[in-house]
Amino acid sequence: MRQDGGDRLIAVPAILLSLHLAAPSAAPPTVSADLDGDGAAETVSASASRGGIRVEVRDASGKKISDARAPGPAGDVVPFSLTTAPIGSAGALLEVSAATDASECVSIWRLRDRALSRVPIRDAAGKPLPDCAPPRGWTWRWDAQPGKPSELVRERTENVAGGTLVIREAFAFAGFSLDRVAARSGGEINGVPIPAWFPETLFTRAALEILYARFNVDAMRRETELTIEADPARGVFALRFRAPSGELVAPVDSYALTEGEATLGARAGDRTAHATVRLLGEDRSVPIQARIQGLGAPWDGVYSPAGAWRGGARQVFRSAADELASEQVAGVWNTPKGERLTITTEGESPFRIREGAAVYAVDLAGAAPPYDLLLRPASGSGPGWALTLHGPNGMDRQPCRFEAAGSPCAPAGPPEALRRVGARLNVR
Repeated sequence: MRQDGGDRLIAVPAILLSLHLAAPSAAPPTVSADLDGDGAAETVSASASRGGIRVEVRDASGKKISDARAPGPAGDVVPFSLTTAPIGSAGALLEVSAATDASECVSIWRLRDRALSRVPIRDAAGKPLPDCAPPRGWTWRWDAQPGKPSELVRERTENVAGGTLVIREAFAFAGFSLDRVAARSGGEINGVPIPAWFPETLFTRAALEILYARFNVDAMRRETELTIEADPARGVFALRFRAPSGELVAPVDSYALTEGEATLGARAGDRTAHATVRLLGEDRSVPIQARIQGLGAPWDGVYSPAGAWRGGARQVFRSAADELASEQVAGVWNTPKGERLTITTEGESPFRIREGAAVYAVDLAGAAPPYDLLLRPASGSGPGWALTLHGPNGMDRQPCRFEAAGSPCAPAGPPEALRRVGARLNVR
């Protein structure tokens, strides 16, 4: 919207102006738009030069306002295009795209204070996309957003093991950058949207009761586990079950989302699974419960992730090993000699354990009775520990020698019993 001298609001249509050039011409090609939002259109002209695109902006009277050099592939004759996209009262953005068979360059510009400045395109990690990159089949476009600045969208299609994958990324104007919009970015496999869900393992109620009791954790292996594989980048969306009898994978072929609940359909051979998934989090990206029906035993049931409460908020862990590291192993412990040990977690999932200068990797899958958990040296070999849990406030730790990554615990001394500082209950 724009206001005229009579205080009337005038609707300005969101029109994208684009000019594509395959080779230099005698007169510099131009495109016009109100770049700075002052109500008057500026004229942009451009010409290809070795390794770049020369861009020049002039006002309505033909006076030069600003110029810049946009990135471009190496070469004297490079096809390029100029596109403008409205961003409301702030004016419009200018896109300069230049591509060859070997390289594709896309840059976005904004006219502010009579100077052209770059507007970086930032990925999911907040890092700017490179100026130029080898072509990967991306197509770029601007999508008009009612009442908002236009969004830059790039999209590509490729064949993967599961079928046809479409990857889409949307970037919204944030004043000084174009930032990736998670809600409108992602992938589709065979037309089914792939959500960007928190990668976690879900367990049966019986398995979680064993985990939280801190006794005989090995008994969890007799329970079925579920992982909802949702990876838009690889084109994977499937229910993956693990049970003592083996593994079952059911690719998802239908998906619907209603507020905080998703409904999935998946197939495993001639069997059809129906899954109802409850979601938490501000962006509804954390599965908190999955109810599976239609596959039969041992796959059907209700599954939930390992979790804990923090100040009234639910914390969800990616794995049982992370939950044990955070909620059981970390803390202050008394030794039989009256010493105090401070053990902490560090890093992101999978968590590591630190005691003084020593850092350990947490291994639940490699532990075997009588041990519940292995603390392997972060270097892969050397001294570490094997833990046997005795409830939430007690555990034995056996010094071990690990000859290599994945090797079993070779006992290297007598075990010692640790008791959590401040615990009032008898732990034996």
